[in-house]
Amino acid sequence: MKKISDGARLILFVSIIIAIVFGVTVLPAVQFNDTAIRMFAPERLEFSGRGFDGRVHGTHILKTEHGEITLNNFARVFSDDNTIIMIYSDSFANGRATHNLVIDGIEIPPTIGITFSRHRSHQIARLQLHDQEIVLSNIPLDVREIDLEPRGAGDIVMSVTNIPAYIELSDFTLLHHYDFDNWLFLGSLRIYRDTGLWELRNVHSGIPVNFPGEAELVRFRSITFGANWGEFIDGELFE
Repeated sequence: MKKISDGARLILFVSIIIAIVFGVTVLPAVQFNDTAIRMFAPERLEFSGRGFDGRVHGTHILKTEHGEITLNNFARVFSDDNTIIMIYSDSFANGRATHNLVIDGIEIPPTIGITFSRHRSHQIARLQLHDQEIVLSNIPLDVREIDLEPRGAGDIVMSVTNIPAYIELSDFTLLHHYDFDNWLFLGSLRIYRDTGLWELRNVHSGIPVNFPGEAELVRFRSITFGANWGEFIDGELFE
């Protein structure tokens, strides 16, 4: 039996090391709570940064405070800090990911993008809805994004792109919306959990308000009212 030469041993050793490095790099495992998720991530070979895109191997269920997310084989995600930071909306669009998320009683549409918090482990920070409709206490709104970690005021901030022609509050105050030439609302709805108040803002064109018994509309930049379209409380005039 022929002996393996020193050169052949070196080549074999180097080949094994390269295969191990390749496997660890391209087939990394990340954690989400107690779930280990194997990924296929050839982008890591570029060594362009800490975070990387990858495709999930197998089926995994991620439990969150708002429901469960199921990642199926080849779902596209972004990983950093040894965990999943983002699930891309195309994964939900092509059926490689599904969810049953409900945010404060709001059923979330099936096709969304999800970003997880870097400050609160494995908690959802933002949902990208891409102008899809949600129903909030029987009122339909087109929403671009739901922010669960807003930097400013509010516990939940929704970027709203369209509302009905008018919304009636519990005290019969009417909130109007300019409905011509496909005018977008381009505002936000802020929800304050501690006080039970909601704030609707539209700094671009304002919110025309018709108070009970008044003929003329008053235009506000923002208005504050009770939760679930409760009674009008206060407003900032549009000037």
